[in-house]
Amino acid sequence: MPATIVLSAYPGRSTPGGREVAFSIGVGVPQRRIEVTDLLGVIKAVAAFGRDVQTANPTASFEVTARVTAGRKPRGFDAADKADAFGGRAFLRSDVDESALDRVLVNPAVAVDGARAPESAL
Repeated sequence: MPATIVLSAYPGRSTPGGREVAFSIGVGVPQRRIEVTDLLGVIKAVAAFGRDVQTANPTASFEVTARVTAGRKPRGFDAADKADAFGGRAFLRSDVDESALDRVLVNPAVAVDGARAPESAL
């Protein structure tokens, strides 16, 4: 039975001590809703969405999260998520300063005809 998941991209950065991510309430972030049946589907969806967000925001640093909104979670979903097995942190960069946390990411669905995100947040 498929599960509906929502992928979200949050601005952030990799630091020597781990990572910093700006989880904001009320601020729109790029999202994609898809259906998956297993963990491999989640991994592939996270990678594809991350590449799309990166194309729309070439200098951005961000983390992709996945959450199940309908249906049954694929077996092992929670453990894989906790272990970052979906690869959502692969888009975090260490060469950016804390201003990366304030960046407003352009949704790849909005970046039409190769239009790129502005270089600055806001």
